[in-house]
Amino acid sequence: MAPLLSAPAVSAPPSLPGIRLLGVPGPGVTPAHIEAAKALAVRAGKPVVVHGSRQTGFSYHTGLPFSASSDLNLGVIGAWDGRRPIASVEDAVGRGYLVAAPAAARLPGALGLLQAQARPWRTDEQLSRLAAAPRTSGESFRFAVIGDAEPGRFWIARKLFNTPGVFWKLLARADRSKPDFILQLGDMVSRGTVAKFWAFFRGLSSAGPETPYLTVIGNHDRHKPHGVTNDRVYRAAFGGTDYHFDRAGRRFIVLDSSAGRVTRAQLSWLAGILDPAVPTVVFTHIPPAPLSEWTDWGRIKGAGGFREGSEAFMGLMAANKVQRVYMGHIHGLGVLERGGVKYVLTGGGGSPLFPGPVKKRLHHWLSVEAGPEGLVETVHAADGSSFLLR
Repeated sequence: MAPLLSAPAVSAPPSLPGIRLLGVPGPGVTPAHIEAAKALAVRAGKPVVVHGSRQTGFSYHTGLPFSASSDLNLGVIGAWDGRRPIASVEDAVGRGYLVAAPAAARLPGALGLLQAQARPWRTDEQLSRLAAAPRTSGESFRFAVIGDAEPGRFWIARKLFNTPGVFWKLLARADRSKPDFILQLGDMVSRGTVAKFWAFFRGLSSAGPETPYLTVIGNHDRHKPHGVTNDRVYRAAFGGTDYHFDRAGRRFIVLDSSAGRVTRAQLSWLAGILDPAVPTVVFTHIPPAPLSEWTDWGRIKGAGGFREGSEAFMGLMAANKVQRVYMGHIHGLGVLERGGVKYVLTGGGGSPLFPGPVKKRLHHWLSVEAGPEGLVETVHAADGSSFLLR
């Protein structure tokens, strides 16, 4: 859908009183753009949302970083951004947009402060860093995958099934291996609150990985870890939850399954960006329920996976000859094949290693060699050992 409004890059008028900015201006947004948005907010008497690739840093449609010739899109709350409606000021800022709003409109203070702290780690920033070091089509390279990080919601789980600080040790080792990027499969925090994410970003800033760090939203990264609950803090910190990018002729897709489902809209989006002629890797947090070896808990079938949309999701993976699907959520390591697609469970990034249906339970990260012949994974365990994933 075409943008509701479009602001030209004109000389900035005098600053307008009574209008404040919520969010962080993106890499292509100039003072003239900001003042034009403020002027429209005055005329409309309501918040004006700045979106498009100039604000987010990349196009949700192509996955490419913005160019100087790209447009700046403006809309109002309730309008479409080409993906789904902008529901509120908070929703807009959480998705990485900038809002010019009457002074009475505000983002909750703690959430606004968190977003400012998280700015260097936002997905658009990390993708821009990755795009600044391009690879030629077909060139070999390496990336890292690390699973669930949260140390456990309850002290007894931390005491019995976890090693303190193991995620940060694994992350440091992955960073020192100098991959092109690190993809973390979600559950960074035990519960998606401002306080929990604030502590996580302190740890991330202290660890200071030099490698572009990309994320999947996990169920624990929501306000409550079960079901369709609020994901505003993750969105404020990182941006959108479904995105993709291309590198060296490969397509990488991040899909949000954190609410225990994949919706029809997400499946439609997937169908539009999948291509059997393009080698593709998919990252998501929760495994699809039909992978019963991992998701069945006794007589409760599929309890450890997402049910809604699972059959259609796996059908799309098979029809488009996806090379890998990497998943976390279940704290173990395993490989299954369905419909010619290899599903890799790698949920051992630091969360408690609970007893369950997965046979291999160890804290680890994966190093993945991507070359013309396909993908080869090496498992790096917390004890320093390593082995090829079969």
